[in-house]
Amino acid sequence: MEVITTHLNADFDAMASMVAAKKLYPEAILAFSGSQEKNLRKFFVQSLMIYDFQRLKNIDLDKITKLIVVDTRQASRIGNFAKCLENPGIEIHLYDHHPNAPGDMKGDVEVVRPVGSTATVFVEIFQERGISISKDEATLLAMAEHEDTGSFTFSTTTPADLLATAWLLKRG
Repeated sequence: MEVITTHLNADFDAMASMVAAKKLYPEAILAFSGSQEKNLRKFFVQSLMIYDFQRLKNIDLDKITKLIVVDTRQASRIGNFAKCLENPGIEIHLYDHHPNAPGDMKGDVEVVRPVGSTATVFVEIFQERGISISKDEATLLAMAEHEDTGSFTFSTTTPADLLATAWLLKRG
């Protein structure tokens, strides 16, 4: 079983990156590792059915063979999903924008880029691979861009974040 997850207290970048990862892993289950930020919870109620998120309690952690983690590489931030890191033969795929830190998980696939948002990482992958996205997906990723870059005012904002958002805007 493949599962896509993110950090505890998920924000828009985390959720949007999970939805984006589903484009790369269409068979994977989407499941939050725990709670979401207040703004995301309000939005999430409407999105639950659209994106088919599953509850953690309904997932058998022992059956996970591939764990796709977005917007963090810290095992301590993925809640109970950290338990499946001990599963024999498990594959770990990591997509993140945060700087290296002590305790980062090591993955079989690691896509880590020094940009302001993990959404930017996925937009660049979509561009590189010619993957199309819907207007709703573009909107969700653009919301993530704005939140994680402080509307492009944070010092971690890069030109790549602005280019990614322009690409998203062209998609509706």
